[in-house]
Amino acid sequence: MLGVLLLLLLLILYPVQIQRRPELLEMSVIAREADGSAWATARQGMEQAAADLNVELRFLYPGQSDSAQEQEQLLRREVESGASAILLFPADREALAQEVRAASSRAALVTLETDMADTAGYVGVDNAALGEALGRAALNGVPSGGTVLLVTAASQRSGVGDRLTAAEALLQAEGREVRHFAGTADALTEALSQGGVQAVIAFEASSLERTAAAVSRLEDPPLLYGAGSTAAIAAGLEQGRITSILAQNAFSTGYLAVESAARTARRETAEALEPLPFFTVRRENMYEPEHQKLLFPVTW
Repeated sequence: MLGVLLLLLLLILYPVQIQRRPELLEMSVIAREADGSAWATARQGMEQAAADLNVELRFLYPGQSDSAQEQEQLLRREVESGASAILLFPADREALAQEVRAASSRAALVTLETDMADTAGYVGVDNAALGEALGRAALNGVPSGGTVLLVTAASQRSGVGDRLTAAEALLQAEGREVRHFAGTADALTEALSQGGVQAVIAFEASSLERTAAAVSRLEDPPLLYGAGSTAAIAAGLEQGRITSILAQNAFSTGYLAVESAARTARRETAEALEPLPFFTVRRENMYEPEHQKLLFPVTW
C-alpha cells in the first residue's frame, strides 16, 4: 500500500506524458527532372523529416525532364494507388492545373519550386523576388546598353519561368538588352564565343551547372549569375566561373514540405507557410558560416 501511494504521489508531482508515435503515412514525391542530383540536399531534408514524423517516402522521377504529361500520369497513378500525401515539383502550372485540382481533393498535395492554386500549400521562395534579385546582380556587371543572356526554362509557366520574367522586366527597364537561349552546353559555348554578351543568368541549379560548364571553355567568358546550390555550383564559385548565386536552405525546404503535407494529411494544425529566404553568395563570402550551411549541408 505504501508503495502504491508513493507511486501515485510521484505521478502527481512529476506527470509523465507519453507521446504516441503517429501511424505510418505514405507520401509520394514527384520530381520535375529525370535526374534528382540538383535537389539532393532537399531530398536529405525530406528523408530526415520522414524519419522524425513516421512517413514513408516514395520518390518518382519522369523519364524526361520537365514533362508535364508524365507528371500528370504519375500524379493520377499515385492518387489512385491511395497515397495520403504528395509532394510535387510542377513542370507546368497550366498543363497540370486540372490534375492537381483532382488530386488535392483526395490527398494532401504540397508543391515545391512552383506555387499552384487548389493545393494544401507551397514551400519555396518568392520566385518573382528572386528573379529581380538576379537581375539586379547582373546590373552591377553590365553597363547601360549591354547585353544579358537569359537561359530559358523548359516551361515559362513555372516558378523558374517566373524568375526569368521578373529578371527580364527589371533589366529592360534599366536599359539592358535581353536575349534568350535554350539549348545544350555545347550550343551555348558556340553562341557565347561570338561575343556581344556581357553576362548570363541561369534560373535553377541544373541550368546553372550546364551554363558554368559552357563558359569554362571560353577564353574570355561573360559574368555568370544563377540560382541553386549544389557541389558543382560551389566548385564553380570557388574557381571563379560563377560570379554569384542566390541560394536557399534546400535541406529546410525539403523538411518543411514533408512536415506540411504530413500535418495536412493527419488533419493537424499547420502553421501558415511563408516564402522562404534566399541569400547572395559570392566567391569572397562562400566560406562564411551561414553560407557554408547552404553550400555544404553535409558538414552541419
